[in-house]
Amino acid sequence: MRWHGVYRRHVLAPHYRFARERLVPHFFDALTAYALELARLGVPRAKEAVAALRELRTLPLPSFTGEVEDVFFSIQLQLAEHWGEEVAGAVRRGLSRNDLDLTVFRAYLRDQVIALLGDFWRLRRVLLRLAEAHFGLPLVLATHHQPAQPSTLDHYLLGVGALLERDYRRLARALATLDRSPLGASALAGSPYPVNRARLAALLGFQGPVEHTLDAVAAGDYALELAFALAGLGASLSRLLTDLLAWAARGAFVVGESLAQGSSFMPQKRNPVVLEHARIRAGSLLGGAGVLAHLNHNTPFTDLNDHSTGALEPLDALLAEGEAALELTRVALEESRFVPDLLLEALSPEVLASEAVDLLVRKGVPLPEAYRRVRGALPGVRPELLGVEREELVAWMSLEAFFARREVLGGVGPRARQEALGKAKKRLREDRKALAALRARVRLARRRLLSEDLEGQEGLEGLREKGEVEGEEEEQEP
Repeated sequence: MRWHGVYRRHVLAPHYRFARERLVPHFFDALTAYALELARLGVPRAKEAVAALRELRTLPLPSFTGEVEDVFFSIQLQLAEHWGEEVAGAVRRGLSRNDLDLTVFRAYLRDQVIALLGDFWRLRRVLLRLAEAHFGLPLVLATHHQPAQPSTLDHYLLGVGALLERDYRRLARALATLDRSPLGASALAGSPYPVNRARLAALLGFQGPVEHTLDAVAAGDYALELAFALAGLGASLSRLLTDLLAWAARGAFVVGESLAQGSSFMPQKRNPVVLEHARIRAGSLLGGAGVLAHLNHNTPFTDLNDHSTGALEPLDALLAEGEAALELTRVALEESRFVPDLLLEALSPEVLASEAVDLLVRKGVPLPEAYRRVRGALPGVRPELLGVEREELVAWMSLEAFFARREVLGGVGPRARQEALGKAKKRLREDRKALAALRARVRLARRRLLSEDLEGQEGLEGLREKGEVEGEEEEQEP
């Protein structure tokens, strides 16, 4: 068949190139798992197909020539040419490109998201390390772009860390939706062969199968959920980066030499460009949700390229942007430094005016009257206009007293901050173990897939258990 040149250029060639560069190992994984299951069922030539697929995967796949339309048919052509039509046909018994492609897409995206969660985990660790290193370092935070109240750098970083931790949870939940295998769903009604879809899922390292066969090939919500999780991450990172840029603008955050650029015209300039590039990447994540929503919008609930093939490359691009945003933010924090005096330069009696109001209220002055008195004593919060002794007011409005009065849960009090830091570190350790277990499950399944005895596959439940145990004992970082 001769494909139209326009169709070749815009559809077949780029899709083949992407699949050849990124998806080929996952195609061989899925085809090998399916052939193993057919061999278990006694399908003729399925055992030979398993051996052929294991050998063929070690050889380079041809580039796109137009002879076949996609990577699946390219693999089929290689099998037929080298092992015969019957072996090539054996693996296609009950198999559709619908369930095969969606299995491959999910497996590829799963591996990419696992890697991204590792990048994300490392950024969260850096935030906690900085919070610990700068514990108690005072600064002034703003509301509505105006100096508002004192805080500490660790309190700020723990607050950002809490926001990013929820983004991490959202991404992990999107991964849980993604981590299901469509294999065995066939075109949409299910395979005509009695394949064990849970066994197929375990062979490929998935948490389990997508239970409903139409849902397995028709639903695009796994891609949409992932895009929205990435959009949330982008929004949160942008807020942190905006703060860092504001501090950098007044010298309170000095970006490392290897991450800053000078000016082509002004020799005095030292631009914190790493923060700008990180924010560009973070901002790019916000647009992905709209793209994926439109790919799902107004499409029938059947297998379609709109929310399958069409969604894969945009998602892959988003994951690359996410990796860049997380990595750039992490190195910016690791390679830069905070300047304590400049973090606190906005401190003034006015910043602590609310404490003067509280002091008067505690002395029995009605709150509206206390508020009016303090406003009238500005600027400087003059004690003679408040009717209190200067020494008492100064002691009450000191930073130490301000922090000490705020030992509520999550507050800026020293004990509250220490407790929050301890809890955050514990959750980070738990997330490391969970992520390591997930990586181990996928890695172990792939090892078994390439060496599974054709005569015995009864240990697949044990495979999952071993993967989880191995992951829980693994000590290296994600």
